Amino acid sequence: MQTGSQRLAGKRALITGGNTGIGRAVALAFAAEGADVAIAWIDREPEARSLVAEVEALGRRALALRCDVTVEADVVAAFGAVATSWGGIDIVVSNAGIQRPQPITEMTLDDWGRMMSVHLRGSFLVGREAARHMIPAKQGRIITVCSQLGYIGRENYTAYSTAKGGVIAFTRALAKELAPHGILVNGVSPGLVDTGFDPLSEDVKAAHAASLPLKRLGTPEDMTPAFVFLASEEARYYCGQLLHPNGGEIMP
Repeated sequence: MQTGSQRLAGKRALITGGNTGIGRAVALAFAAEGADVAIAWIDREPEARSLVAEVEALGRRALALRCDVTVEADVVAAFGAVATSWGGIDIVVSNAGIQRPQPITEMTLDDWGRMMSVHLRGSFLVGREAARHMIPAKQGRIITVCSQLGYIGRENYTAYSTAKGGVIAFTRALAKELAPHGILVNGVSPGLVDTGFDPLSEDVKAAHAASLPLKRLGTPEDMTPAFVFLASEEARYYCGQLLHPNGGEIMP
């Protein structure tokens, strides 16, 4: 069956970190709007397989591809699999990420390096492969997942905040480079989202929710309209922009 307004009818999307949290919600929202969805995952394989079934139940094609975004061969292979299976890629959501609160005095060089690798090396590899596939087609959408912490920082999140700040800069630079090729690069910068996989206690989440103008945390489904919009023709004049579904915590 088909649902939604079909704003992405016939489009082919690849979502990294696509089997849980925001990625999963975006995959289902894209499928509801008519897109075929490839889900790149690194762990929780059962969730990836069940998501494939859910996308197919919406009448769209789906793939589940194991992919470590820090490994060049994995990223190249994932893009190749989508292009071979479906003849091309129209939308890429660079969503894979990790989060670990940690005092800087306890942080090792490996801890720092892992955060930078997943977010910055991963963004580079995914963005590069997206560009290689989209430039010949003279069209495409790349959506990065940033964070409000890339703007404001947070105690015990120095590595994560720094990495996401780098993703914001990468998004803007890549947007300028690829716009002449008909490829629009934009980002979504969520606030704290209750995905069920974050490392925060319920007390911390409740306190954060109370501090927001909207008095609640975001859900993955609160994020999806921004992704659908940026992937659609409605966003044809958006280039290097970030949308901020954050409950009003920051108002850039």
